[in-house]
Amino acid sequence: MEETEPIAKLPRKLRIALLVAGWNQYGRGIIEGVWQHAENNHWILEMQPSAADGSTQIPEGWKGDGIIATVHSRELASRLSAYRVPVVNVSGARLQGVDFPRVTSDANAVVEIALRHLLEKQMPHVAFCGEPHKPFLDFWTQAYLKMAAKHELTPLVYSPARRFSAGTGLETQSKDRARWLSSLPKPIGIIGWDTITCRHVASSCELAGIEIPEQVAIISLSTEDLLGRTLHPPISGVDIPVQRIGYEAANLLGNLMRGKSRKTKELLLEPLGITTRQSTDIFSCDDPKVRQVMRFIKENAVRGIQVSDVMRAVPIARRTLERRFKTMLGHSPAEEIRRTKIEKVRQLLTNTDMAMPEIADACGFTYAEHMIPLFAKYHHDTPAAFRRNLRARATLRSARPALA
Repeated sequence: MEETEPIAKLPRKLRIALLVAGWNQYGRGIIEGVWQHAENNHWILEMQPSAADGSTQIPEGWKGDGIIATVHSRELASRLSAYRVPVVNVSGARLQGVDFPRVTSDANAVVEIALRHLLEKQMPHVAFCGEPHKPFLDFWTQAYLKMAAKHELTPLVYSPARRFSAGTGLETQSKDRARWLSSLPKPIGIIGWDTITCRHVASSCELAGIEIPEQVAIISLSTEDLLGRTLHPPISGVDIPVQRIGYEAANLLGNLMRGKSRKTKELLLEPLGITTRQSTDIFSCDDPKVRQVMRFIKENAVRGIQVSDVMRAVPIARRTLERRFKTMLGHSPAEEIRRTKIEKVRQLLTNTDMAMPEIADACGFTYAEHMIPLFAKYHHDTPAAFRRNLRARATLRSARPALA
């Protein structure tokens, strides 16, 4: 009878507590990035639904090997330290006395790309609207103040007329924001902490009779794909590499659990770009027909329209329109349609994992084979190469000196 080889003992799976709220795209992206690393390293991720107050918590009686968390308070940091396992913080907040290594977005770079976007839209003023009742978010205000000073802008930060609590009614808050918005110089760009904050700003604009984006252009410091598109108006946002944050946080935690010393205090990721939607889709032009055409193209280009469709929507002689477009923009209406479609392709490559045929269909191309060479003409890369390079370019950089 043949002897069988003894079965090798499988390595123990590591148990990782993941304390990241998944209610928004930012948190879901981090969770997905951690999960991708966990799948490749045979980790068991243990997550607990948020408590009634929205806070995340470790499952009762948990005994594990490491923790990845958004650490927003010193109280939570103290509780996590008591487990005596490696902890990696994915919060943007830098809390005094909290020494966990962090992997997050570069707040200064995120604010600056939003600010530059508004300046490029010819906004002479840029203000910031955060969530004053959430003090752990103050680092965003500080980043705005720093970037406003860098660009020699007068700082304009929302501050409630009276102190609000977390339980203050939305109507009261909306009226107070409307008061603030009415007091600001116009036109102006508003940077909001997230898409929900921007939705509140938009509602307050409507209450105050302020037009978006002509009088107030709004951009979020993060992109919400579904929510950002379905709000009225759809909200522009900064594209943050959230999946990469999660993956790199997991990679760092793995090194710490293997006993490797951490070389950096913080690892920050640069933003990927801007997803432009109606809230900042400003086109300043004295010609009303050209404005009408631009609006029609922005709203319908991805439906596969042709210039003939534009002519039916905005009655004007084609030769006249071509001449006016050339004078105002330096290119033709057909070129504007192509540019708008290619920008949508770029956004989907940046923010989704959609396959090329799906992207082509979503952007008004009959076949992906028609989309690929046109995209390469504008971006000097095929869509697939652009996506690979974009994700590779979300490089980490050390924000603090190496630790001993």
